[in-house]
Amino acid sequence: MRTLRRFLVRVQALFLRHRMDADCAAEINSHVAMIEDELRRQGMSPTEARREARLKMGGIEQARELHHEARTFAWFESLVQDVRFALRMLRKNPGFTMVAVLTLALGIGANTAIFSMVNGVLLRPLPYPEPERLVRIWETKPGSPRNVINPVNFLDWHDQTHSFEAMATVDGADANIRANGEPMAVSALRVSTDFFSVLRTPPYLGRTFVAADGMPGQNHVTILSYRLWREQFDGDPSIIGRRSDVDGAPYVVIGVMPESFSFPGLKPQLFTPDALVRDQSSEGGRYLTAIARLKPGVTFDEAQRDIANVARTTERLRPKFNQGWSATVIPMLEDATEDVRRPLWVLFAAVGFVLLVACANLANLLLMRGTARLRELAVRSALGATRSRIIRQLLVESLFLSLAGMGAGLLLGLVGLHGLLGLIPASLALPRTESIVIDSRVLIFTCATTLATAVVAGLVPALRLSGSDPQKALALGSQRSSVGAGQLRILRLFVVAEMTLALLLTIGAGLMLRSFVRLISVNPGFNTTNLISMHIWTAPSRYNDNQKRSQYFGQLLERIRNTPGVESAGSIHFLPLTDRTSGSCFDSVEQPPPDVNSPGARFLVVSSDYFKTVGTTVLEGREFTDQDSIGRPSVAIVNHAFVQKFSPKQDAVDREYNVCWTVKNPVRIVGVVADARQTALDDDAPEPTMFISNAQAPMYFASIVVRTFGDPRQVTRDVEAAIHRVDPDQAISDVQNMTDVFSESVAAPRFQTVLLLIFAGLALLLAVVGIYGVMSNSVSQRTREIGIRVALGASASEVARMVLLEAISLGTVAVAMGILAALGLTRLLESLLFETSPTDVTTLVIGSIGVLVVATFSAVLPARRAMQVDPMVALRHE
Repeated sequence: MRTLRRFLVRVQALFLRHRMDADCAAEINSHVAMIEDELRRQGMSPTEARREARLKMGGIEQARELHHEARTFAWFESLVQDVRFALRMLRKNPGFTMVAVLTLALGIGANTAIFSMVNGVLLRPLPYPEPERLVRIWETKPGSPRNVINPVNFLDWHDQTHSFEAMATVDGADANIRANGEPMAVSALRVSTDFFSVLRTPPYLGRTFVAADGMPGQNHVTILSYRLWREQFDGDPSIIGRRSDVDGAPYVVIGVMPESFSFPGLKPQLFTPDALVRDQSSEGGRYLTAIARLKPGVTFDEAQRDIANVARTTERLRPKFNQGWSATVIPMLEDATEDVRRPLWVLFAAVGFVLLVACANLANLLLMRGTARLRELAVRSALGATRSRIIRQLLVESLFLSLAGMGAGLLLGLVGLHGLLGLIPASLALPRTESIVIDSRVLIFTCATTLATAVVAGLVPALRLSGSDPQKALALGSQRSSVGAGQLRILRLFVVAEMTLALLLTIGAGLMLRSFVRLISVNPGFNTTNLISMHIWTAPSRYNDNQKRSQYFGQLLERIRNTPGVESAGSIHFLPLTDRTSGSCFDSVEQPPPDVNSPGARFLVVSSDYFKTVGTTVLEGREFTDQDSIGRPSVAIVNHAFVQKFSPKQDAVDREYNVCWTVKNPVRIVGVVADARQTALDDDAPEPTMFISNAQAPMYFASIVVRTFGDPRQVTRDVEAAIHRVDPDQAISDVQNMTDVFSESVAAPRFQTVLLLIFAGLALLLAVVGIYGVMSNSVSQRTREIGIRVALGASASEVARMVLLEAISLGTVAVAMGILAALGLTRLLESLLFETSPTDVTTLVIGSIGVLVVATFSAVLPARRAMQVDPMVALRHE
């Protein structure tokens, strides 16, 4: 009562002050008119009277400014009063405050964490000067919108285009170095000499590449990453000019890059110059990527037209190789984030739904709490408070709840962001993870989200409560305030909205889970049990021809097969399920030599015993053997998909083809193997594949696969020792179990599914709180009705059924609305689903049943309390 009395006194004082301010203004205006009339009566002309009045206006204007300042001060003081009153009211209701703040913190925290990822990966500019001018250039052909490029074509672009300030090529590879006396494999980039000029990044130490470094025979210089320099060379500043072995050859270290330097999608530790020359051997392959910097003022469209014109020229010059090929220019940021853009926006939309559920929950809480304050609001209205003042008071309370929720949400967002970054597997190709931080843009987004939450969650209750009839509220006297029919409809509307949004998230998470289950149930075409793999890169200076590489791999595999615990071993140049493969053209020997218009297939280079080691079934013919060596007739193996597409009615074994590969033509098919997934499990279907013998066309690199009799971890060290007995300087990298390779291949859909399940769980939890609050309030407001029903003979089970049916009816409406919305919105997930329809009936039904169960469960406690209502106590209270 004391608080209410002080409140009424302050309201009256403020009302009187406003009246005094208005009277003061009227008095000042009247005084001005009186001065002018008096001057006219003294014989002064109207013009002179106005002039004299203007001379006196200084004091009057000062009085008006004082009047305006007084009104501003009064408004500010009333706002301070609203703030103090809001803080007192929230402090007096700690339970309500805690529930509301926690509800908002969950929604704001989840949005902060996910927006930090969206901001860091998609929105923040690349960490280079003028990043908007950076582009990537790809070769294109019908059916292949982006393809790696041919070095000779790149040289034509470099010489003939006019839109680019600088252009460079990038070729990722491993490199062997010696660190602390031990061979070590590091991630390397072989780049043309303009690479650092395109990115405009100066070195931390030394210099970057110059044109002379790219000349054949002069390119034995290297640049280290900051991390490699610190970890393997102890951060020695005298490293510049020192010689270091790279791939078995002496290289001179000329620079160290800054710690902050990175390249989108890659984490290179070593840079070497690529000597690009126009020779015949480089005209037959595409394996480079290109980056460029636009000239100032040049648009992407102008650059696209420029590169397309040059591509048409190269097509005319070398039609056999370039017929049907063109080139495209893509902004570097857009290109680097293409694969993750849709999944990140889907996750951001999902947490947006969680925040909307939190807003609906808070609006419900404010409306239910405001119902108990109807008499207080009516008293304030009767004492002169305007509706706008009451709305402001309620919005201030909503704002303070939102600010408290923002503070807690930022803490949850910081913790959640660290958790999300910890959940991201190392194999997940999420570019620019170093940019994912809570920066000023994230803070601005969080503040804007908080203000929007305060308005969205507080405006409807404020408008509804401020519009209540004060006479009806005061007529209740000391009786309990009741919810009107209109307010009850709004409460139910908010609950239906919460459950609808929760159902949408539940269905989305269910679709992702169903898709993920189908994905991991796909047969990869090989057996991962007791199978290990490791990657090696041979030194070009030591194994510089096919004969040497073929002998080296033969000796290597022989040593590994003789290692205790090893059942079998083989090699493949691109490991399955790592999203890497090769392709080339071929044609029957009866046809002219193959060119760009000939049929194409995937090409993989494997050793003898490879299919036996990985467990891929040989359907016809045989595997490669040690007899399939250099100098012998070329042989190949194809998969079942190849047979189905190119020789479905003929026996594939013993057929001969000419191939566009570094092997002597023609090649004879000696076997057919079962289909296996090469790039990813979610491939639409196994691609036609031709396998070439590693003994006849050895690559510089290979993935060794080893099947063991027992635990692979016990055999791994012995296998590494066997490799080093053949070549002590051979570095080994990516040693892993093939079970882990399989797991990492589905890391992206697993990560997306887990996050959607978490967000759906949060939405359902918030919906439980909302339904429970509304049903508890409904039981409390209907105590008299329930008492009368019980007095007239209603059983406890009938009372409980009444409450539960009300919750189920709200859930049913939400399910109907949610399914209609899901039929449209879930199509946005279509590109993320594997063999799962976005309108999958099973998922829709299970999600709907789940929401109905949640709605029923949330009403159990209110129903139990309704069963315990004593009719005598209820009627006596009324």
